[in-house]
Amino acid sequence: MTKTNKEQIFDLIQKHPEGLDDDDISKLTGIEPRQQVQQLCMQLASAERIRRQSVDKAGKRRKIHNFPVDSQDRIETPVDAGNWRRWLAALVDATGRSESEILEEALQMFALKVLTGKSQEK
Repeated sequence: MTKTNKEQIFDLIQKHPEGLDDDDISKLTGIEPRQQVQQLCMQLASAERIRRQSVDKAGKRRKIHNFPVDSQDRIETPVDAGNWRRWLAALVDATGRSESEILEEALQMFALKVLTGKSQEK
């Protein structure tokens, strides 16, 4: 199975604890335009799968770098966050819809299923 661009980026960032900027990621993965890398990194960061941080480098302008999320950065959740985040990332890639749109629709469908199931039990 071919990895999505988002998963390629995520896997690359996991291998570079020193952090990579969007230009580095674009060069290393071949994903173009670079703005696509930026958008995917923003999605990964909003899902708390990576951390984005502005970094000063000697002789260069300040840039945003992408870092793996370590145990101190991660918010503890009672479910296996990796699985549902991968499914969500795959749905975003497949449909072109935002994570928030997909999550909202999924919650509405789940609520309807729960409410319908409870009303049938009575």
